[in-house]
Amino acid sequence: MQSALPTASDLGSMVAYLWANPYLFISSSTVMTTGLILGAAVVAASPARSLVLRGIGPALAMVLAYFGVGAFALSLEIILRFHSMIPYETEIQLYSGIGHLAEAALGIAILWRFLRGHSRATWLWAHTAALAYWTLQVAVLTPPWFAFQGQLELVTTTALVLLAIAAAVNVFLWWRLPRRSWSV
Repeated sequence: MQSALPTASDLGSMVAYLWANPYLFISSSTVMTTGLILGAAVVAASPARSLVLRGIGPALAMVLAYFGVGAFALSLEIILRFHSMIPYETEIQLYSGIGHLAEAALGIAILWRFLRGHSRATWLWAHTAALAYWTLQVAVLTPPWFAFQGQLELVTTTALVLLAIAAAVNVFLWWRLPRRSWSV
C-alpha cells in the first residue's frame, strides 16, 4: 500500500514526469497568475505599495481565489474519475491542485492588509474583473490541463457554465446595490 505522503523517490519521479510532460501542469493561467503574484510581491516591497495594492488588491484577490479553488476542484474531479485507471498521474494532478491552491493563498496573504475597508461596489468591480479575466483564460487561452484524459469539452463547458452562474450572481448583487454606491 502506498502512502499519500511522497518519498524522495516519488518527488524525483514527479519532477521527471513534469519535465517530460510540462503542458499537463504548466499552462498560460499558471504562468500568468504566478506573474500576478510576483508582481504583487514586488509592488508590496515598493514605497508606493499602499496606493497601488489598495487599488488592485481586491481584483487580484478575486482572480487568485478563482485560480486556487478552480485548480483544486479540477484536481479533485480528476482523481475521483480516473484514479482507478491511472493512480500515479491523478495523484500528481492532485498535488498540482494543492500547489495551485497554496499559491493562491500565498498571493492573498501578500495582499491581505490591502483588502480591508473596501466598499461593496469595489468588491463587485473586483469580481467583475476576475470574471472577465477567467472567461478570457477559459474561452480563449484554454488551459491544456483541461484536456486531461480527453475531457477538454466537459471541463471547458463546466468552467464556462460556472463562470456564467458567477456572473449572474454578480449581476444580481449589482442590481441590489443602490446606484449612488456604484462608484469605487
